[in-house]
Amino acid sequence: MSRLKSVKSLTEICMDFILENKDFFYKRYTPREPKDGVDALDSVDPAINSFDHLRKLPIIKTDKKNLIVMTTLTKLFLNSATELLEELIRRLRDRVKEARIFEIIPFLTLLMTPRLRTLDLTALRQENDISGVLHMASIRSLNLETLLFDYNKYLYGGNFYFIPKFQKLRKLDISSCKAGDDCFNLIGINCPDLRELFVKYGEVSDDGIRKLCVVGNCKLICILYLENCSKITTKGIQMALDNLPQLSVLFYNSLLERLAEIAQNAIDQKLSLPKYSLTVLHMLHYTIYKTGNLRQSVLLCPNVTEVYLTTWAGLRDTDLLSLLSLENIYTIEITTGVLFIEGLLPLPLDIDRKLSFVGLVPLLKKFGSCLKRLRIGNQFLVDNPLPVIIEFCPNLESLALDHCKTTQSTRTEVKRPTLQKLKKLTLEYCNSISLDDLLTLLSSPSLSYIFISHCKNLTENVLQRVANLHGFRNLEYLYLHYCNSLTKTAIDFFFKESYQLREITVKSDLYHFRYYHVPVIEDNFDFNVMD
Repeated sequence: MSRLKSVKSLTEICMDFILENKDFFYKRYTPREPKDGVDALDSVDPAINSFDHLRKLPIIKTDKKNLIVMTTLTKLFLNSATELLEELIRRLRDRVKEARIFEIIPFLTLLMTPRLRTLDLTALRQENDISGVLHMASIRSLNLETLLFDYNKYLYGGNFYFIPKFQKLRKLDISSCKAGDDCFNLIGINCPDLRELFVKYGEVSDDGIRKLCVVGNCKLICILYLENCSKITTKGIQMALDNLPQLSVLFYNSLLERLAEIAQNAIDQKLSLPKYSLTVLHMLHYTIYKTGNLRQSVLLCPNVTEVYLTTWAGLRDTDLLSLLSLENIYTIEITTGVLFIEGLLPLPLDIDRKLSFVGLVPLLKKFGSCLKRLRIGNQFLVDNPLPVIIEFCPNLESLALDHCKTTQSTRTEVKRPTLQKLKKLTLEYCNSISLDDLLTLLSSPSLSYIFISHCKNLTENVLQRVANLHGFRNLEYLYLHYCNSLTKTAIDFFFKESYQLREITVKSDLYHFRYYHVPVIEDNFDFNVMD
């Protein structure tokens, strides 16, 4: 049977108590009234908030249970590790629906204490809400190490006055915040410990890069995201690479093209090729690949161990051979462009496509033994690739096939080997996957995560055959989307067989799944059923 719900820890009980009574805490421990004409919120005294001086929390009810809870609460706010405070903020954010997020703002500002290290603003949508919390944090939480904005749903249009206040920042995400050169100048002056900087849809130019890490103090950045920062040219990219000796990840739309230009300029000037510290190579969506760029990029980045290539056109099987010069590769993801039309399934685009599984085979032969993650998307795979993957990649832990077609092998195998270490399996839009391939992949005994969508061969019989092998004993997360050959009985099967199951999501066009709820299971087991 599935995992029974565990008893809540005392810490969890305390957190629930706080969140259920947040209005009480805010009213009781709100910052003091203005003193001598100075607003307490604008005071430079970090301890002026009564919340920091909490010695004894009032007892709402005098029964023994609440006495224990309140005593533990006192310890929580006096002596707890910072991660407990951050977990409280996370739970607060997750409990409130987006439309009513304004309700938590007063209590959230109350939690801006000197011990706070991570401030995640991804739940806030209104500029006033963001500015209010930032204002409080810039006064009281000067030890912040991580600051995150919501780059998916909100464009923060405020200024960046707060950056000089947070001089201990190690991770900053200001994506979609219209960050420009002035912002990068502030970061370069005030954030010498910064390790990760995420800027998506920014207005920064080459001069901003110069202010950040050439004349600026940010020399320790390891991860730099500059996606859709269109004002940055090859000059800016080279400045970042030359002045950030620990830079391992540079996320930029035309990265391979810029690296190729840097290499070609060095060759034209008869200079030695520079060697950069990048360990990850990205080629992003909507990229039209130019022949030779990958080869020249690898010359500059010999330490690459992860390769993510997504292109609309231009990439050929022969280009992949450039990667053979690398020493080790642990991750390979190769996908081509997909056209999204409302109301239709995503359509792979066949624009000058010269890429196939055949071009990937030499890489699997060389790097397969050390390969941990493999993702292949929107490729037409021929001659049943799975035996090749299993043969050359025995240590694979994550495999994803997206919009990939496989052909049934004409060979009859007495016993097909499995990927014994495979933990994560993703099969998207895989109606063409053969029954044998599906059985082989699901037979991996280490599977803890399964995502399968649009797979007509996934049936109750398949699940039963796999269960006879290993009973899904390690499965924790299961997502089945539009696998319309499945029945309600097949879903019931997981409740009985999977010992570790935490979450199951089922989406289907079939009517009987839309109202499929099992109260006994929902009440007693630690997972969610979603439809």
